Amino acid sequence: MRRIRPPVFNTIRAEKYLLGLIALSAALLWFYHSFLAQSPSWQVISRVGSDAQQAMKPLEGVENTVILQLVNFSTLPKAKVLVNGQVMGDFSHPYVSVPVAEGDWLEVDTTYYDHRVTIRVLDSTRQVISPAKGKEFSLKKTVAAIGQVKLAAE
Repeated sequence: MRRIRPPVFNTIRAEKYLLGLIALSAALLWFYHSFLAQSPSWQVISRVGSDAQQAMKPLEGVENTVILQLVNFSTLPKAKVLVNGQVMGDFSHPYVSVPVAEGDWLEVDTTYYDHRVTIRVLDSTRQVISPAKGKEFSLKKTVAAIGQVKLAAE
């Protein structure tokens, strides 16, 4: 009796090797994404804290400053802060420090955005009486005046 040799290419064995290779590739890919690759959210998280600390400090070399906060923070770089019609900052960060002087007009331009944007006057130097700290403005597709800057008499 003659024995039948098994074929050189066995489909069942090839299928097992292929499934093993796929499982190993998936495990390596998961490991890479979990531990080695840096998530984009980590970059954003690390930036937000540093931006806040930088913007919360008064500007150096400027006597009077107003700090505006974007309440529902999402990067809105096309929302501009205007002082006397000149662009002095944007909301690519949650806080914007703006140098001001007596009689300056403070405005926020949100004409680019179709949704409601809420801006708060977060803080200012001691000499700034108006705009008042804590005042909020809700804007949608407009240029709104925050107010005229008034300083305390020295």
